[in-house]
Order: sequence, then structure tokens, then C-alpha cells
Amino acid sequence: MKITTIKKLRSILGFTIASVALVTYWVLDSANSPTTHAVTQTASTNHSGESMFGALKQDAHNDDLKSSKLENETLGYVSKYGKLPPSLNGTLLDIKIETDEYGHLIITEDIKYLFDYFLSTNTEEDIDTIILRTNEYLEYKLDEPALSESKLILTQYIQLKSSLFGLEQALNQEQSSLMGALQSGNLQSGNQYLEFLKDRLSRRNALRAEHLSPQVHDVFYKAEENYDEYTFSRLSITSDKSLTDEEKQQQLNDITLMLSEEVRASMKESQIIDELTTKTSELLDNGGDDQQVYELRRDMFGEQAAQRFDQLDQKRAQWQTRMNNYIQERDFILNTKGLAQDEIQEQVNALRETHFEKREHIKVKVFEKRAEA
Repeated sequence: MKITTIKKLRSILGFTIASVALVTYWVLDSANSPTTHAVTQTASTNHSGESMFGALKQDAHNDDLKSSKLENETLGYVSKYGKLPPSLNGTLLDIKIETDEYGHLIITEDIKYLFDYFLSTNTEEDIDTIILRTNEYLEYKLDEPALSESKLILTQYIQLKSSLFGLEQALNQEQSSLMGALQSGNLQSGNQYLEFLKDRLSRRNALRAEHLSPQVHDVFYKAEENYDEYTFSRLSITSDKSLTDEEKQQQLNDITLMLSEEVRASMKESQIIDELTTKTSELLDNGGDDQQVYELRRDMFGEQAAQRFDQLDQKRAQWQTRMNNYIQERDFILNTKGLAQDEIQEQVNALRETHFEKREHIKVKVFEKRAEA
């Protein structure tokens, strides 16, 4: 499992039907003044000015060292293209780029994951820098002939993203028009929208096949396209007013067989979890206690699973306690009068370092934003 804040990133500047849910239909659309201090100069402040300058230089040096350490942890090396963009801070690039016995690249999903990892910073860095960073990583990991093979795929992948973006721009106006009619309750527009989605899927898939080799296309997108086809079929069936409920259910059962065993098992597991969540909420709303929740879980999943659920509940409660204490102390700092903004930020950073490990910081910042909302 990838340990990163960007879990299995969807195609940057691309789109997929499985990624965005609409009210009625699913839409393809995939792809986020420094404070200054006046210093009065007098003959007696010369020395203190030099000391301040020295301290600032030391702080900058320490920041550079910290940044280099983080890059080493993420990439395995310090990039010659400067610090990683802020959105990648605290992430781990946990992938495996493999070659065969002859040194040729083995095509895997991890290659796409690597490309998307760097492309996810497209709002923070220009595309040329992103490509340089990606090539730098490939050069660090691979030798010839795999290196040239991987760079060729990267070039094709970037070209594909550009073409997908162009397609998206071209279809946006038509999509907006159809959505407006659909929201007004126009049934005919609903049918037209399904046709629009079908055409969009077809054109997207054609671009993928045009830009990528059959092998790369298959590894990168086969599972996604199969699921998109399944999703579109579901939409078509559920929106067909000529079918009875029984006929719809039968057809839905039939198209589920289109999916791989792995996907079907995952869907079934998700449905069971949803059922457990619903029953747990109902139990607690009716005055149930922790023991009854435990028994419900045991009946549905067995004794060992119930114990794991219980342990997870305890960990979540411990985390929430830590977070509540941290937010309370953080609020005290934020509301302290007389502190400059940079001093407040420094104290908040120190408080975060005290309460949480580095790997927890991104999650903590999410909770900070929620607390500010």
C-alpha cells in the first residue's frame, strides 16, 4: 500500500467517470506579506545587527539541512532542482520500478503512480521543472535500456495529458448545457447526457490508445476502463424507465459479472461495511452501548475482527484526545496578544513537533483547518 498523502492519484488534467459523483449522473472530470522588522541603526547597534544577520544565516542553513533531510527520506537523494513543492512535504514515494533480466523496463502501475506523484504539483511548479524532476528520479533508479524506455513513456504520458485537457476544454460547454437542462427535470436531456458521457468515454479511451503502446495502455488503464464501462451500464439501466424494478435488478446482477473477482470482492466488502455502519448508528441511536456494538461486529465478522474493530476504536479515541489537547494549546497561542505573526507560527510549529511525530503532521494540519473553519 502506498504511504502518501496522494493515494493512487487520478490522472492529472484527465478525467474518469468513476471519480466524480453527480446528483443524478456521474461526470468525468479528473484528470489543488512577510512581517518585517525595522531596525534603528546607531553606532551601538552595529554588533547586534551583525549577530542578527548571523542568526538569520544560521536559520536559513538549518532550514536547508532540514529540507535536504526530507528530500532524502522521500526520494533517496537531494534534487538538483531545488526543494520539493510544499504539497509533497511529509510524503513517502513508496514504489518499485522493476527491470527484467535483460535490463528492460517492466511495465507496472507504479510507473504511472510515479508520474502522477510529480504531476500532482502542476499548480506549484511549471511543467518543465516537473519533467526534469521525474527524469531525475528515473535516472537515479534505472540504467539503460530501461531508462530510455521509461523516459519515452513519460513523454507519451505528458502528451496524453495535454490531449485529454484539450478534449475536456472542448466538451465543457456542451456538458454545462446538458447539466442545466438535466437539473431542470428534462428527461430527454437525461438521455442525451448519457449519450454525451458514452461519447466522452469513447474519445478519452481512444486518446489513451493513440498515445500509449498497447502494453502500457493495458497496465495503466484496463482496470479503470472496465470499471467505467460497468458504471455507465449501471447508469443506463437505472435510468431506463421502461424496465421494472425486478428487471433492473436482474440486469444489474448480470453486469456485475463483467467485473473481476477482485473488484467484486471489494464491492461486497464495502457493502458489508456500509451495512455495519448503518446498523451501528441505529443501535447507538436507540440507546445501545459499546458491548452491544461489539456483539454486532462479532456476529457479522467474527470474534477476531470484532477485537480489531475495538482496538481501532481505542486508537481513534486516543488520537482524538491528543488532537483536542493540541488544538486547545494551539488556540491559546493564536489568541495571545503582543506576538508577531512569525513568532506565533514558530510557537505553533514547535507545539506540533512536541505533540506529534513528523509522519503525523499532514493529518494534523487537516484537523487544524477543520478547527479554523
